[in-house]
Amino acid sequence: MRLLDLIAQYRKPFVIAPRALDARPVVMNGPSDFADRIANCPLRFVIADSLTRASAELAFADGDRLAGCLDLLGIPAPLLWVEWSDAVHQQVICQCDIVAQGDSNAEGRQVGVLLQAEPGGRSAMARTFWNVPAAESEVLMSPLETYISLDERFEPNVNVEKMLLGEYASVHCRDPGVADLLERVRFRFDEKWSSYYRDSAPDAESREKVVRKSLAGVAHDIPLLLAFFLLLNAKGATRPVPVQRDQLNRKRSAKNRPPLLDHVEVHASLPAQAAGWNDDDGGSITRRPPRLHHVRGHLVRRDNHVFWRTPHLRGSARQGIVRSRTVCLSFSRIN
Repeated sequence: MRLLDLIAQYRKPFVIAPRALDARPVVMNGPSDFADRIANCPLRFVIADSLTRASAELAFADGDRLAGCLDLLGIPAPLLWVEWSDAVHQQVICQCDIVAQGDSNAEGRQVGVLLQAEPGGRSAMARTFWNVPAAESEVLMSPLETYISLDERFEPNVNVEKMLLGEYASVHCRDPGVADLLERVRFRFDEKWSSYYRDSAPDAESREKVVRKSLAGVAHDIPLLLAFFLLLNAKGATRPVPVQRDQLNRKRSAKNRPPLLDHVEVHASLPAQAAGWNDDDGGSITRRPPRLHHVRGHLVRRDNHVFWRTPHLRGSARQGIVRSRTVCLSFSRIN
């Protein structure tokens, strides 16, 4: 089942069991508080794995290219939902050396973001959700609110104590392109969660651990989202497939089962040819062709338009074959 359906059907309040014998359970903000908003959301996207990979590569291996197109970017609706496979996303950021090792729990996990945009689509507030693969219908929500402003820059700064008092924090990356993206984003705990952590985290070490873990859980999602929004409007980049649940929901209704939500599945456009290379080194060509190598999909800007170059092979196999190319990036340590 899609993550959007799990949340839309989620009704359990998020309750934290007390640690002290005489304490009461604490009811926190959780997925059930957003069930109706997702069910009534007018625009819902589910990103296919091919496009998730392309978006992540654009964000983390071509961050400067994406940052150079932010003036063309807009959040496409006042209220929208986007979800993707976290395993694919985590694989890309691990290959780019952004994280030291992959998340062993990412397999089977879907991540989703609910965005509420301001008029004009240049700023938004987002909440992040994910399923728990080991528990069939369990859903979790990040305690952080994420604020995106494409027309502002925020100085990287993480102050643990101020964050737990409800103030904003911004993270940093050593790569200039990715740093340019992250400077447009701020994070803060919502009121209930900041109050809870102030009371439950008794010392500086445990508070810092809470803040770092919370930021690490959502910071890499926003560059992916920005890349997706740009590719969504780039000529030749995506292939939307509307998924209508009317017929299926009639059958579910007959069995007293809750309806599933309509959405749009968005795929990366397939290349027109599987191999765009010429292995003929004869004729009048005097320049030695390059070795056969894979050119991954990439973004091209022409004035106020963006185009997507599909993945393809280039060069001559007779000159040898380039098996792989690795781009390594890393995030600086949070101060």
